[in-house]
Amino acid sequence: MSEPLVKRLEYLGIADMDYLSARILLLNGLTHTGLSKAAEAFEKLFKLFLIIEAKITENKELSQKELQQHKHKLVKLFKLVMSKLPDKKYHPSVKNYFHQLENAYGLRYPESWKKALLINSLEDLDKMYCYFRNNITFNFPKEERHRAKFFGTFILKAYNKNVVDYVKKLGGMSPKDALSKHNKHLSEFNIYLDKVPL
Repeated sequence: MSEPLVKRLEYLGIADMDYLSARILLLNGLTHTGLSKAAEAFEKLFKLFLIIEAKITENKELSQKELQQHKHKLVKLFKLVMSKLPDKKYHPSVKNYFHQLENAYGLRYPESWKKALLINSLEDLDKMYCYFRNNITFNFPKEERHRAKFFGTFILKAYNKNVVDYVKKLGGMSPKDALSKHNKHLSEFNIYLDKVPL
């Protein structure tokens, strides 16, 4: 397996797991940490978009340094990604959503606490994650698209029946339950839903 392939699948798998973590936190009313985790998921997705876009348009492999220059500036990353999409129009509320996520990520430490408005919008999370994940995986190299349709990529392969049973015994949700609970956009995801561990 080549290094770029591993990097792309790793970014996608970790973004999926951050998204799943954000869903679990938001479903349980832990808005502060849920939005921070959502910000991490989108940051990885947007950086993955830039990796793929650079490869498609310039046949260039982005370096870690080039990706790190964006830091955790989610709104800036969002605008950059949108500027490279054919349909560049979006409702101002979408930018506001990413501004809220960036703000929530900055509130992880009390030194930055001043005033915060944290809105638990699970539907916005699902809608945006579905949209960007679908766009990104559609643009994966043809030979990799099949593997990109496995939600969580290589990470969820570790969730065998014994692991899932143990999590459920502790009162937790299976990955499939965490992904599907109150998810109005689940059917729109371009994933193998039947492969997500029960």
